[in-house]
Amino acid sequence: MIKKLVLLLAFIPLTILGQRTIKGTVKTAEGPLPGASVILKASNTGTVTDFDGNFEFTIPDKANFLVVSFVGYTTKEVQITQENNYQITLEVNAQSLQEVTVKGFSGVIGQARRRAESVQSIPESVVTLTSKDIETKGITNVQTFADQVPNVNFTTSQNVGNNFITVRGISHIRNGESPIAFVIDGVTLPDANLLSQELFDIAMIEIVKGPQGALYGKNAIAGAINITTNQPTNSFKNKISLGFESGNLFKTQFSFSGPLVKDKLFYRIASSYRKGDGVIINKTLNKPVDFIDDFTIRGQLKANLSDNVTATLTGQSIDIKGGSTYYASGVSSPNFSPDDFSAQAIVADQFGKSFLKGTYANLKFETTFVNSKLTSSTTYNKSDRNHIGDLDFTPADVLRQIQDSNSKTFNQEIKLSSLINSDSDLSWDIGAFYQNSDKLLFTKATADFGFFAPPFAPTGTQSTFAVSDFTNTYSTFAAFGFLDYKISDKFTVSVGLRFDNDNIKQDNRTLGTNPSKTDSQLQPKISLSLKASENTLLYTNYGRGYRSGGFNQANTVRFGEGYLAETTDNYEFGMKNSLWNDRIILNMSAYYIDFTNQQLYALLIDGANGNILIGNFNLPKSESYGFEFDFKLRASKYLDILANYGLSKAKILKGTSTYSTGTNERFDVAGMNTPFIPQNSFTLGLESHFNVSKKVVFTGNIFLKGTGKIYWHEDNAAFSNSYSLLNARFGLSFGDLSVKIWGNNIFDQKYITEFFDQPFSNGGSDLAWPGKPSTYGFGLSYKF
Repeated sequence: MIKKLVLLLAFIPLTILGQRTIKGTVKTAEGPLPGASVILKASNTGTVTDFDGNFEFTIPDKANFLVVSFVGYTTKEVQITQENNYQITLEVNAQSLQEVTVKGFSGVIGQARRRAESVQSIPESVVTLTSKDIETKGITNVQTFADQVPNVNFTTSQNVGNNFITVRGISHIRNGESPIAFVIDGVTLPDANLLSQELFDIAMIEIVKGPQGALYGKNAIAGAINITTNQPTNSFKNKISLGFESGNLFKTQFSFSGPLVKDKLFYRIASSYRKGDGVIINKTLNKPVDFIDDFTIRGQLKANLSDNVTATLTGQSIDIKGGSTYYASGVSSPNFSPDDFSAQAIVADQFGKSFLKGTYANLKFETTFVNSKLTSSTTYNKSDRNHIGDLDFTPADVLRQIQDSNSKTFNQEIKLSSLINSDSDLSWDIGAFYQNSDKLLFTKATADFGFFAPPFAPTGTQSTFAVSDFTNTYSTFAAFGFLDYKISDKFTVSVGLRFDNDNIKQDNRTLGTNPSKTDSQLQPKISLSLKASENTLLYTNYGRGYRSGGFNQANTVRFGEGYLAETTDNYEFGMKNSLWNDRIILNMSAYYIDFTNQQLYALLIDGANGNILIGNFNLPKSESYGFEFDFKLRASKYLDILANYGLSKAKILKGTSTYSTGTNERFDVAGMNTPFIPQNSFTLGLESHFNVSKKVVFTGNIFLKGTGKIYWHEDNAAFSNSYSLLNARFGLSFGDLSVKIWGNNIFDQKYITEFFDQPFSNGGSDLAWPGKPSTYGFGLSYKF
């Protein structure tokens, strides 16, 4: 069997005589046209354009014509010549637009499997938003995107870059690895800190749920967020936008794109800047503490080195300053219910500050052969995150904290992929990946010891109280392959396999130790899909998920010196429906996840030895199961009705935990709910996009986002009940000028995004991280 597989992989890249590869772009007077059909005349062979309007596939030498079509536009036949690159413009078909009283949702093209495909045709649970959706819905960051997706929850706390994302019962680990791959333009970013960045100049954003290690590598245990930025263009295109929001928040963005050498060398520069005072008030300082000062700039150069070779150089710099450590503590008692907002308030005497500086560079070469494409991607990423702030969270200057969380990463990936082939029902990818990553974590607590000895009065001097200082280094090599075979017109099988080998070592400067270990994992994935009818796809899949282990600061009562890799076995069944001439989209899925060594976070302050001990520990067995649906109805030319719902039941089956206080009591957690996981989530929305006149377009939406009950610790004693936030956005476009207004959390619902129960925080009080109150804003944008 192995010999047959090796022979198959050896013959896959061979070119086939009598064929060649063509590519091109389909556009309209308004710009690139994604989702357009490009097929060979008198055949079923072809493809659809991606989000940039591009297409590429292999044709026989004898092919004569391309047929290019899209609803509402006049179908066009293009003669195939000796040229390999075709620029095709479709014109509006006025008669067709009059005949189609209500157009359905156009086919959305995504890259969930790292190639352009219709979202409705792949055996994965995917939510994809196009540039039009991003604009209409006001997607500005990962959180506003996650709000549109069932069984996905994204929050922030403590400081800039401290992010938490949960997907289908798989949670983020504080100071640990994200459960989801974060991919920009095909490059997986290694640092979860970068999830904080503002999203701008985006062509597409999507999330694919379920383990994606075969395509995206380790730590894609719960899925991947895939972002595609707008690419450099062969014509000059510019855009600038301005906005103002509650909390004196000023925002501006711009993008400039065009050719440096026509048809050969292109550039794109895009930037985002926002600065505001904040809207969350500290009662002791009597001022807002969630300030932000965020500047990001991204530049791209793309060169057509030949008809078959392109090179793209991308660089990005992020510089964010923001508030930190503004936890609410108990007003009259150190202990309070997470939902009792009258019993908690931000009263710390220190004005917390945090900083995130990130540098990212990527060089990508793409070489196209007759039936395949070779891609080389080289990436360097550096991220420095630090914060200073209060640690006792009271009006007295008793304790302060300082933390640095820095990383440096180098990636190299080589991938060979098939092109769409008129004579083949097989598509494939094979490749290899290398990564070296250093992750430093330095934490220091200081104290005014005058509070701890007679006369129990402040001295005004802060001295070191506890220190933690270590660096974990990961060196990873991986090989991967993916096959998608269309057995018949109705039945397709997909198989993926990835092997990761992680060499992990620690430089523990606090304890003077240097432990090391090796983790390795084979990650198979298999999917079966059946086109039950022209409008219905049934699918099922199995996949192995993997999140690497690592080393903690020390061996303690709460965690050991190291923690094990987390693995999952994932099973999913789903259905995708496009009904009523695509006016109804109904996608549903159910899943079951079997965890081995699920990772959780723990904190222990060891005052006697002067250490802050931060670490992770494992639960031997746990599970998560649930279902989700995503529904869209185009009720009329003027109104879309949108709804989604996700149910997620995450349970601990076997394991123990330990309290951080008192006698460090150990207790059994079997049968408890996994912490940080919303029990359910939903979104209900109304959306509209129509022409008021020939030159004026209206867009608007209202969304109600619901988040279910969350247990904050593994003993399940503290929890937050469900809550809902109402957001709205309306805009008018006058040709190239657009005006918009918006409101978030319109009813000013109070909620929290993190809670530390005192027995687990080892602090002087329960602590809660407050959610954003109601905010309102307006903006202008102009294209030229």
